[in-house]
Amino acid sequence: MNLLCLFFVIDNSLTKRRILAFKKNVDKLTIVSYYRVVDVEYENHYSLGKSQQKHYIRRFIKLIFDIPRLSRILSNNPDINIVYAWNFDIALLFRLATFFSKRRYKFIYDVGDIKSILLSNSFTGKILRIFEQFILNNTDYLCVTSEDFITNYFDKYYNFEAKTHVLENKVSPLIDRELINNELNNKVDGNKWKIGLTGLFRCNISLQLLSELATRLPENIEIILAGRPEKHVKEIFDRLTSLENTTYVGKYKYPDDLPNIYSKINIIWSADFSELPLNSKWLLPNRIYEAGLFSVPQLCFWDNEAISKYIKALNIGWVLEEANIKYLEKFFLSLTVEQYLQIKSNYSGLPSDQFSGDEQVKLLLDDVKSELH
Repeated sequence: MNLLCLFFVIDNSLTKRRILAFKKNVDKLTIVSYYRVVDVEYENHYSLGKSQQKHYIRRFIKLIFDIPRLSRILSNNPDINIVYAWNFDIALLFRLATFFSKRRYKFIYDVGDIKSILLSNSFTGKILRIFEQFILNNTDYLCVTSEDFITNYFDKYYNFEAKTHVLENKVSPLIDRELINNELNNKVDGNKWKIGLTGLFRCNISLQLLSELATRLPENIEIILAGRPEKHVKEIFDRLTSLENTTYVGKYKYPDDLPNIYSKINIIWSADFSELPLNSKWLLPNRIYEAGLFSVPQLCFWDNEAISKYIKALNIGWVLEEANIKYLEKFFLSLTVEQYLQIKSNYSGLPSDQFSGDEQVKLLLDDVKSELH
């Protein structure tokens, strides 16, 4: 089984997770990608250059010009029989590049987020949904990181016959949770709660709330940040990191640096409001699985419907009524060590594959294999 992976962004943790998981299950892996900041190199990797963030018109123009490049790559790799595409843009690029081709591939379309423009009734939103329907017309397997994307978006807006798979943002490769937990030292005394936010910082509301909380409760709260901010949150990010009770770890290597980062955190900020009003209700971000793997209790709000359901179902954290400073301040002033340790203890009975492992990718590829013969 020879798999071509198409990534809109090569330099992020989701891409690395997918690559590590796919490598274990295929005979040959070829990668075509754009990059956001750093053009990470892999074996059998073709780079299409830097991606355009947010600028949809420029992205579409670049995509059109890259059609011949992708066509040549496909022609030079005749052994490829399965194509996986992560993100709407690069899935569209593949479908356009193969529109007149007689070659047939098993095609996997993986969607990690539903961008707000795709939910819009604007002219641009309607045109983009026409393109996505074109993608789905030729999709064999539709993968999502959250089941809510299927029920609230794809079933509502499209007609499609693709099989669906859920590929959650779990930590990969598989890590033994017992070994990890023995290394952790995130002890608590109830005097100062260490709240962590990790990954790509793109949510202004989260950073604003954490800034307000750290400012109001300097003796009770420490904020720990590990990752990288997007440009549009730079102002509030700089304000937050300027506070004495904020520690900025910086960018980190995935998954190598995760044990060290999560050993410093008492509670992970699982909330996300970066794509209001709908995508933020449906998504399940990386850090809920990372925190789960390291037995770190989680905090979110009822506005984050999918995250809230996940946390409540496993009883591994707290869901506050509203995303405002009043509820946050009240929660942390009343939280006791006993309450915290009770929630933390609920992780003990959960299997490691709840948060970590490649089983979902293996099940997908086994399904694809069964149809190749």
